[in-house]
Amino acid sequence: MALFDEILLKTFGIVILASMLSLVFIFIMHFLMPKKVLKTYFKEPYFSATEIGMFTGVPFGYMRTSLFMRALGFPASGKKRGLENAYKLAPEWYCRASKYSIYIFVPMVTLLVLVGAVGFIHFEAWKQ
Repeated sequence: MALFDEILLKTFGIVILASMLSLVFIFIMHFLMPKKVLKTYFKEPYFSATEIGMFTGVPFGYMRTSLFMRALGFPASGKKRGLENAYKLAPEWYCRASKYSIYIFVPMVTLLVLVGAVGFIHFEAWKQ
């Protein structure tokens, strides 16, 4: 196996494992989500009735957690929905953990997409 192939596969494997760990982290944060935040902001007029129904169960409840983690970590990002003051109801450690997890998750997913695209192009071109 060529050196480039080996580096590409190892990088892809490491990024996949790191992404899985991020999903486990979101799963843990889902159960640690402050109930005060959910009771105050997970209702109308902040969310429509359809969104409330959809984001209540599995698997979309974890998307709700990610949405609130973004709003708690970066209060300005919740301005459109009126969530800019939600961080005041959450513990500081939860807000910091949310912020740092997003700092890690976004570049990791970007790297995953880039490595996947390069790998796909490389191995498809290699076939010919």
